[in-house]
Amino acid sequence: MFDKETYMMDRNASGRIDQRAQGAQAEWLGAMQSLAEQIQKQQQNSQQMTQELINTYMQLLNTPGSYLSGQAEQHQQTLQQTAQQWMEQAQHQQQSFQQQAQQQQQSFQQMTQEVLGSYSQLFNIPLSYAKEGFREARFPIEGYDELTVEEVSAPLGSLSAEELREVRDYEERTKNRDTILEQLDRKIRSGS
Repeated sequence: MFDKETYMMDRNASGRIDQRAQGAQAEWLGAMQSLAEQIQKQQQNSQQMTQELINTYMQLLNTPGSYLSGQAEQHQQTLQQTAQQWMEQAQHQQQSFQQQAQQQQQSFQQMTQEVLGSYSQLFNIPLSYAKEGFREARFPIEGYDELTVEEVSAPLGSLSAEELREVRDYEERTKNRDTILEQLDRKIRSGS
C-alpha cells in the first residue's frame, strides 16, 4: 500500500536527483564559460603579439642604412593587410569556438532534460511494483496505460479497496483523468 512516508521518500529522492543534475549542468556551463574566456584571452594575446611584430618590423624597415628603408611604405601596407587578415581569422575562429560551445551547451541541456524525464518516469511506477519486484508485480488492471476511460471503468467493481487506491494513485501520477479519479474516489469511499 502506498503510504505518505514512502511518497515523501520518493519525492526526496527525486529532489536529490534534480539537484545533482542541476549541479552537473552548472558545472558544465561554468567550464564552457571558462573556455570562452580562455579563447578571448588567447585572441587578445594574439592581437598584442601581432601588433608588437608589426611595430618591430616597422622599426627594422625605418632603420637608417637598411636596404629596405626605401621600400618601407610598400612593406608597411603589406604587413598591415596581413595583420588585418590574421585578426579577422582570429575573430572568425573565436566566433566558431563560441558557436561550438553554445551548441554543446544546448546538447547538454537537452540530454539533461531527457535524463531528468527518465528519472521522473521511474517515480511514476506504482509502489507495489517496487515492493514486489518488476517481474513479479502485476497491476490490478492489465494494459491500463492503453485503456480509455470507459475501458478502465468496467473492471473497477471487481477490485479490492487496496487495488482501487493503487489504481487511483497511479492514475493521479500519470494521466490524471478527472472522470476516473472521481469514480475511484466514490468506490473507495463506499468500500470503507
